[in-house]
Amino acid sequence: MESGLLRVDLTTGEIKREILPHSMFERWVGGSGINDWLLWEHFLKHDIMCDARSPENVLIFGVGPLAGVGSGIGVKGRLTFKSPCYGSFGDSTGGGKFPYVVRFSGYDYIVVTGKAPKPVYIHICNGEVTICDATHLWGKDSAETHQMLRKELGDYPSEAYTLSIGQAGENQVGIAGVIADGWRIHARCGGGGVMGSKNLKAIVTQGTQGIKIDDPSSLLEWSDGFRQKLDANEAAYGFKRRGTLGAVEMYQKIGGNFWRNNQGAMFRGEEVRSDNWVKKYHKYSEVCSSDCYIACDGRYKIEGHESDAAQKYVGESFRHPEYLTTGSSAGALDVRDWAEVAHWGKITNDYGIDNQDLSCSISFLMELKQREIISDRDVEELFGRPQSLEWGKMEDIEALVEDVVYQRNPFGWLFRDGAYHGALRYSEQQGQNFMKYAMYGKGGASFTEEMRPFPTWMNNMAVASRGADHLKGIGLIEKFQRRDLSKVYFNGRTEAGDPTIPDLKGASTALIENQVALINSYGVCMFHWMLDPLGYAPESYYGEVYTAVTGIDRTKEERMLDGERICNLEKAFNSRLGMRREHDTICERWMHEPCPEGPNKGRVAGDMFEQVLEEYYEWRGWDKETGLQTRQKMEELGLEDVADVLAADNAMAGERRADRAVHVDVKIADDPGIPD
Repeated sequence: MESGLLRVDLTTGEIKREILPHSMFERWVGGSGINDWLLWEHFLKHDIMCDARSPENVLIFGVGPLAGVGSGIGVKGRLTFKSPCYGSFGDSTGGGKFPYVVRFSGYDYIVVTGKAPKPVYIHICNGEVTICDATHLWGKDSAETHQMLRKELGDYPSEAYTLSIGQAGENQVGIAGVIADGWRIHARCGGGGVMGSKNLKAIVTQGTQGIKIDDPSSLLEWSDGFRQKLDANEAAYGFKRRGTLGAVEMYQKIGGNFWRNNQGAMFRGEEVRSDNWVKKYHKYSEVCSSDCYIACDGRYKIEGHESDAAQKYVGESFRHPEYLTTGSSAGALDVRDWAEVAHWGKITNDYGIDNQDLSCSISFLMELKQREIISDRDVEELFGRPQSLEWGKMEDIEALVEDVVYQRNPFGWLFRDGAYHGALRYSEQQGQNFMKYAMYGKGGASFTEEMRPFPTWMNNMAVASRGADHLKGIGLIEKFQRRDLSKVYFNGRTEAGDPTIPDLKGASTALIENQVALINSYGVCMFHWMLDPLGYAPESYYGEVYTAVTGIDRTKEERMLDGERICNLEKAFNSRLGMRREHDTICERWMHEPCPEGPNKGRVAGDMFEQVLEEYYEWRGWDKETGLQTRQKMEELGLEDVADVLAADNAMAGERRADRAVHVDVKIADDPGIPD
């Protein structure tokens, strides 16, 4: 297949168009797989240890071959970069219409390097590319930016669709996200901070060109069959109405929610339930892209009569809160009213900031104050004002959000890269060790779900290439106790579906990571697959439509190897940075503090952690002592060229060069210091 690659150097203003060869898709599938390879190639020519906020970093947007072709599986775009908050491999996914409209304008991949001398946006219109002044957009939030660009560019040849940053990205906050079309955030890993460091306010596309399909009749036949399968799937109907909010009740039942900085595993109060949301606030369901048969998203408008809190937000309208937006507010911060949960989701989207890392930063300090570990005087010094740190007070929480977004006091500066680095910096500043109250996994990434009773989930948080993560290795088999899935994937064994034992949990992580890598590389949504993991398997059923679109035919075993190859490239990037087994870990609370309540009371991750991690390495074919890849595994995957780079950097198990320094410490993020 033929695919357009756009390269923009913001330092020089150079714009180049390339055509990616068919062999690129045969090796890397598309989407995130090709993004990963472009990132790898970039850092063969630039210092991989560079400051992620420097012009040496790269921002890559890519979308897979199934995006916008009418398959019905939804569309997801991918941003890939070196993370400014974690200092490691970084990527993030998001929906909206931008990902496939950019294909209609002639490009599937965009590589942005350098730094513009002033704020700019990149305008792509049916193949023509212009770097435009964005000074008038600087200081605007993501929703305002999207609307202003639409008005500025008009609706010819099509309406304008955008990727933009809010004020958090402009201020180079490490946990800043990038927003598609003003309402779908690429939240994780700090892509907004990378854009801000490049003075890049937005990328805008307008396009009416077509997408070449290898076998259109097979695509249409597959798409019609998929629609019929979804129509017959009862789970799809609930998902249309509630989206991911249905997880609230399920997690209450299994003890999977995250409450008050994970001091608990259950939400409090009866208001924040999905039925209440649907009855009071849901106006209509809608798709986030035009190529989806589910429509799990939805719109709300607050009338004011729904609750006392709702009166503060009369007229506010936005997309419904996802489960993690709910987990970060109703859970981490103990906000107990749906209107306030919805408002939290809107402001974090508009400012462009990851509400996972942000909520764990705020709840970390709330717990310190709750336990009287810090005094009122400490708090006033941190914020430059008297500041309430009471749980659930939305007005106060909103002020703390603005502190980080606008970097306006020591709290904002210390916690710009999330809870882990904020806790480290604050501990050093105060001369005390507060780290037991910081919630994080690999790389310092925070996440607002209970981990301790779920060994696959716990392992995901320790090994995911982009830090503690819910989507790189999502624990469907374990959390739903799907022994039937375990039987299919593990030769009749059922242990993967039993969360009370460690067996097959590391294996499940490896398996699911490979499947997720395929989905992300196809350029489609993960949620359809979750409705029927066997019926919609990415290595088989989705593989059929991938063949129809690209002409690249594979057995399901070969496709799983494709997914494994992508996972190993992301691992190799982090190995070059110095990540080893000791970095595959989780925080003290998850590891050692017993779960305090619910059906899993008393469980700790540490009881199973090492056994699950070793099984994961075994299934990956990596060295158990160091956590590094072996040459044998890399050669099995056709990654000899990657293996040679790792060997030269002393980042390959069993191969060490005396003439090269070994990276033993990961430069996770630069300490911003505290301005005078």
